[in-house]
Amino acid sequence: MTQLTKKERVNAFIGGRQPDRVPVFPFILTQGVYECGWRLPDITTQVSSDADKCAETVLKTLEAYDYDLALGSYMDCFYGVVPLGGQLNIPEDVGETVSAARFPVRTKADWTEVKSMLPIDPWKEPRVAAVLKATKTVSAQIGHDTPIAALWWPGPTAALLMLRGPEALAMDMVQDPDFATELIEAGNQFAIDFLRAQYEAGANSICILGEVFGVEMISPAMCERFVLPYVAEIADTIMKEFGQKTLLHIHGDFKKPRAYPLLDKFITQAHVSGLFLDEKHSPEWIKTNVIDALGTPACVPIHGPNLVDWSLPEIEAFTRDAIRSTAGEGRVMMTPSCEIPAGVPHDNFKTWIESCHKYGTYPISA
Repeated sequence: MTQLTKKERVNAFIGGRQPDRVPVFPFILTQGVYECGWRLPDITTQVSSDADKCAETVLKTLEAYDYDLALGSYMDCFYGVVPLGGQLNIPEDVGETVSAARFPVRTKADWTEVKSMLPIDPWKEPRVAAVLKATKTVSAQIGHDTPIAALWWPGPTAALLMLRGPEALAMDMVQDPDFATELIEAGNQFAIDFLRAQYEAGANSICILGEVFGVEMISPAMCERFVLPYVAEIADTIMKEFGQKTLLHIHGDFKKPRAYPLLDKFITQAHVSGLFLDEKHSPEWIKTNVIDALGTPACVPIHGPNLVDWSLPEIEAFTRDAIRSTAGEGRVMMTPSCEIPAGVPHDNFKTWIESCHKYGTYPISA
């Protein structure tokens, strides 16, 4: 088979075709900071980020690991928190990640004031604007043949990360669903605005949505009510405005009988073009129940902590077996189970990528 560019390889995956080689998306966020030899205070403060360093985290990791699908910048998960009255925790220790020390909407009474400050313009919020400036830099350097995904979280996850916090928002869904819906709609609007801005800045490939509620923190029925329509709104918007398909990364155990039908609904009703499940799903289960049964492309994950703890032979053996059991006909991309661990050792990361390349070249032996 003719060797494809990285962009052609990812397009083949999301289009349900067999590429020349199984593509790899390592979902790098904070790990890129430490790959560059920095700590988090070197790249971000409460109110601004260094756009040049945000770009370097992508360029450096691409050089070090030669993976297929990139993001446009270093990102953390808490954009908008500080402008709306919250506070971040930016740790100095290596291997840590940014978190929210205080969310803007601590009680329902806070919502009126916070709502008055919305929507947030991604180009005017300094930490978000740094991501967009970095994406422009990365796109100018590698964006012709290398795919750059746009990434953010759909409504419920966007709301819990920017506005309210996970436990409080989950309780709102049960006790005050109208209030929860207001927060989720605001989160989804920010998600759409931020994703639009990433495409305007140079993202040139699929949209990746990360949803942490899934069926991990709420029931399947609640997921259908509070997650599915907001994924659909984003997927339809991105396809209509930018012609790009959406890959849904969603948490929770979809092997359970009440949860499994949701996967088909995300495909047929929310119009996602691929599924990226977590470590609760074995490669064999994904092959049988997602790729074959639902006819959709899917990611095959290695559990992030295993990338940290396993020996190099264990990482290679898992990757070899996962590829051989799933990827023979295509429609597979290799990923970690979520964000690549910030403290994953270089050699472990490298072994995983090289094993994907070694065993994922077509034709793949059983």
